[in-house]
Amino acid sequence: MFKSIRWRIVIIYFLLIYLAMTIVGFFIITQFEKIQLDMNSDSIKQRITQIYASSTAMKQNDWEIEEIIEKIQSNINYSIQIGYNENLYIILNDDKKTIIAASKNEVENISAYDVDRISNKILVEALSGVTTETITKDDEDNRVESHITYPVRNEMNQIKGYIYLTSDISYIYDTVNESKTMLTKATLMVLLLTVILGLILSRTITGPIKELTINAKKMSQGDFAHKVKIKSDDEIGQLGEVFNYLTDQLTSIMSKLNQEKSKMETTFTYMADGVLTVDKNGNIIHINPIAKKILSVRAKDTIYDEIMSKHAQDLYLDNIKETNWSGTYVLKTKNETYKIDYAPFKDGNDELGGVILVFKNVTEQVKMDKLQKEFVANVSHELKTPITTIKSYTETLLEGAIKEENVATDFLNVINSESDRMTRLVRDLLKLSKMDFEEDNFKKEKLNINRIVKEVYMKLILQAKGKKIDMPLRLEDIDCNVLFDKDGLEQILLNIIGNAIKYTPERGKVIVSVSLEKSKVVVKIEDNGIGIPKEDAGRVFERFYRVDKARTRKLGGTGLGLSIAQQIAKAHDSIIEVKSEFNKGTTVQVKIPKYLK
Repeated sequence: MFKSIRWRIVIIYFLLIYLAMTIVGFFIITQFEKIQLDMNSDSIKQRITQIYASSTAMKQNDWEIEEIIEKIQSNINYSIQIGYNENLYIILNDDKKTIIAASKNEVENISAYDVDRISNKILVEALSGVTTETITKDDEDNRVESHITYPVRNEMNQIKGYIYLTSDISYIYDTVNESKTMLTKATLMVLLLTVILGLILSRTITGPIKELTINAKKMSQGDFAHKVKIKSDDEIGQLGEVFNYLTDQLTSIMSKLNQEKSKMETTFTYMADGVLTVDKNGNIIHINPIAKKILSVRAKDTIYDEIMSKHAQDLYLDNIKETNWSGTYVLKTKNETYKIDYAPFKDGNDELGGVILVFKNVTEQVKMDKLQKEFVANVSHELKTPITTIKSYTETLLEGAIKEENVATDFLNVINSESDRMTRLVRDLLKLSKMDFEEDNFKKEKLNINRIVKEVYMKLILQAKGKKIDMPLRLEDIDCNVLFDKDGLEQILLNIIGNAIKYTPERGKVIVSVSLEKSKVVVKIEDNGIGIPKEDAGRVFERFYRVDKARTRKLGGTGLGLSIAQQIAKAHDSIIEVKSEFNKGTTVQVKIPKYLK
């Protein structure tokens, strides 16, 4: 408690007042005592002078004459008034210093040296002819007396005797002691008032400081809502104003920092890439949900190397240090591929703080790279086959087969067929390329779906009959309109229905129907053809993908039809759904938004 500033101030005030009162009290008491004693001394000296002046006998030169001694004693007894607290001795200046008269007769004719109440010291000092005085204390009687020896000279200026007067001055010391007691009480009262006032006054100083301390502690805990009440314009008030200004500035700064932190955390939390921050000692500082999912991190996992030991030991912290804290690593999991870029970051002292790792999912990119390579290989293969056929047949004709009319005609038909095949392939590739770069400007218009389906049906019915395929057309008696590019819609239907006819064996069945499901028009094509294996069902829309490559090529397909159909459908907010069972058949549904205007 006494270590606080408040009590230190009170103690300082207390000591200052105590020292001041002690010094002043000592000075007052000392001066008062001195004044009283001086006044008493002057009074006694004056008293002795009066005694000597009032006694004619004392003025006689010869004090040894009995008659004169009697007169002196008579004067003492009857003429001179001696106080009850006074003792008067007339001492002859002989060898024994005989008392010839006294206010108390029992000491007459006795040597002054033998009287206890007479101070031998001042008596001896008086032999020099000067008035001497002293103060004696009797502890047994609790008395304090003032003793004065007054030399009396004869006409020859010789000391004939001494007037020795004692006076009880205990009352002076009683008064001094009472004054000391009163001064002590006054000092205690002043000290008590000093403590009380000191506590009150110190509170005006320590109160704001205590409030500042409390608010500073709250600030250290992140609470910036409290401010100091300014009650004065002094240094404490100015300190409070500075503190409040600092609070406002810190509130603003912390608000901005929290805002930036929130933005950063939100960015890290919802960004598509995983982010992992590790300090230079291998402790995880931050990891976002994506990175946790990639690395299967649990709440108790905080050591970086322990986590990486399950996934990529090449990314141990020591290995990262060897690469100067920056580089790239490819992490392959069961189903995903991630590109990990890592780089160092600095701490507040502009020194190396650790490393940040960013996990970017490149699964689709890797897949696209693979598809692109497959696409290039497929295009090369698809073009190489007809080109090789055309070249070999042309060389055969040039070598002389052209002279044989029947052989030449067959060879030219093959060359023509392969040329048509390359034309279809290039046309489909250009179509896909335009749609990839959104350069194919579709002319969307209001179309009656029943009419378009019927027109496509009529174009393909002869092909179906050629294979003795039963292909019924089932149109609901509804007015269904769609907003679609006519050529695009026809291409989708021609491709899907054409595929159904191609991959359905002779005497099979293909059903074409139109229905309405809520806000969508559904064109359904069902067949009982060869179907699609389950493992290939998800790849039917890939470019150049064929379930049976040899058969598809034999039937004249390029492997791009369904891919083109899907791109056209997406451009019109439509979808194509495929359900198939191998060796049992396939169902394809084209779902187009109904045009409501």
